[in-house]
Amino acid sequence: MRSPLAVFPLGVALLLLTAAALPAPSRGEWAPVADTNDLVIRQVGQFALLVYGLAHRRDLAFAGVVRGQTQDAVGGGTNYRLVVAAARPSDGTTAEYDCLVWGVPGSRSDTWKLRRFRKLAGY
Repeated sequence: MRSPLAVFPLGVALLLLTAAALPAPSRGEWAPVADTNDLVIRQVGQFALLVYGLAHRRDLAFAGVVRGQTQDAVGGGTNYRLVVAAARPSDGTTAEYDCLVWGVPGSRSDTWKLRRFRKLAGY
């Protein structure tokens, strides 16, 4: 009769080989946002603008979501890739910003994360 300790390394090796053969978890495909005036999409855009403005001391007024895409995120939640239009109240100039936000619709705002926010070229 073999000792359980002698069989243990074989079990670990078999488990590692099986795990290596499994495909990596894949993210969902990016899907276009059908309605940029949808309440959730507008709130995500406003969230991105607010967080960026607070972090960088920029006064920007939300003008709307120009276009966007959503993706089911690995581990839950949704990724939102949006182009947001914003205006500077001081002089009224507008610009478009590319932003990436992760969050779970219906959850508290402190669980949401702004991953990227950058001004698009040409503005």
